[in-house]
Amino acid sequence: MIPFVRRADGVHLGMSSGERSVLTSLTEQLQQVLGGDLSSDPVAARMFPDAYPDDVDASAEFRRWTEADLVAQKTTNASTVHAWLTGAREGAFEPGDEQAWLRCLTDLRLTIADRLGIVDSASEEQSYEADAGVGLRDVYDWLGYVQEHLVETLSAPR
Repeated sequence: MIPFVRRADGVHLGMSSGERSVLTSLTEQLQQVLGGDLSSDPVAARMFPDAYPDDVDASAEFRRWTEADLVAQKTTNASTVHAWLTGAREGAFEPGDEQAWLRCLTDLRLTIADRLGIVDSASEEQSYEADAGVGLRDVYDWLGYVQEHLVETLSAPR
């Protein structure tokens, strides 16, 4: 249950095979979302918010110039995490791996928050009581733990 471990050469993945399996599935689902039609998926508004909320034209122009690059980066982050989870990558994380993990975990939490209807602290509290999202809510909380543990591990003295 210790997702990451700091060793002399850096941070290593310490997840159990069950945890890796769950997170592998989630990263694959995220890749499917990113490879799909984002214009019809409400999660796109969470992962790619309007740069200019009060100016529809400026937001559309900004999105036109940035969205493809942002989708590509998010897809790369998910692929990097997937490689670590499946054993294609091993050893200590490089700085780029650390950032990919942090960003991918954020994207996963944003995606699940959208599916649960979490937009603020009040709706987050309500999500605990919703019958339909009990398992998904547990995954959301677990991802928060994993993300927090990674931040703490990265911040710990070497």
